[in-house]
Amino acid sequence: MSPTEKALRIQTLKLRQTFALPWFSLMIAILMVAAIFGVAHQVPYDKRVTGALTAFYLSGIGMQPWLINQVFPFAMALSVTRGAFIRATAAIIFVEAVVAGAGLTVLSRLETATHGWFVHTRLLNLPHVHQDNVFSQFLVYGVPMAVLSTTMACVAAVFRAFGQIGLWVFAVATAVLAALTIIVLTLTHAGGSVVHFFGSQPMLADFALYPLALVALFGTGWVLLMKRARV
Repeated sequence: MSPTEKALRIQTLKLRQTFALPWFSLMIAILMVAAIFGVAHQVPYDKRVTGALTAFYLSGIGMQPWLINQVFPFAMALSVTRGAFIRATAAIIFVEAVVAGAGLTVLSRLETATHGWFVHTRLLNLPHVHQDNVFSQFLVYGVPMAVLSTTMACVAAVFRAFGQIGLWVFAVATAVLAALTIIVLTLTHAGGSVVHFFGSQPMLADFALYPLALVALFGTGWVLLMKRARV
């Protein structure tokens, strides 16, 4: 067994408590929304659009912090190298994104085929994320999962490398950067142009292509931080 395979095996010990949680949450959301609209007959069909899809993504927020802050020291104690752990985590993030893209695409098509889970509701096949092309739909669903995972992995690595103070500094720096960006856009009257630019782009670009820059940014930061993370 290679070091990377060993790291993968350690990280996938608790599949039901980690990787399966988003899918459990999505199934619960589908059942709850279908039950609600099954009895709420007074709600017009064109108003039966929900944000229950967010339950899928939000349920995966805690996985990377758990892997890095709980599993990483355990893996190091079992003689797993940092490089092997990084490669294994990167593979997991990639597989997560692929499975999310493929699974949600299939479910969105099933939602259409069943006329909104038999109650004419839209949970997955939302107007602003719908793509006619299957591969484009796969990217629109899958890339946000990669963004979420790499972002949370980077945040967890900040804590692992610099502790609570480092995490606080990171949060403050992010808030200051966001505030400065808003100030600059306001003073230069460029905010409307930025909003118009992204609003005029196809959903494939906004949800899949541009977010890849965030995957590269936070992924690079995560790798660099993990090389100096405390065990």
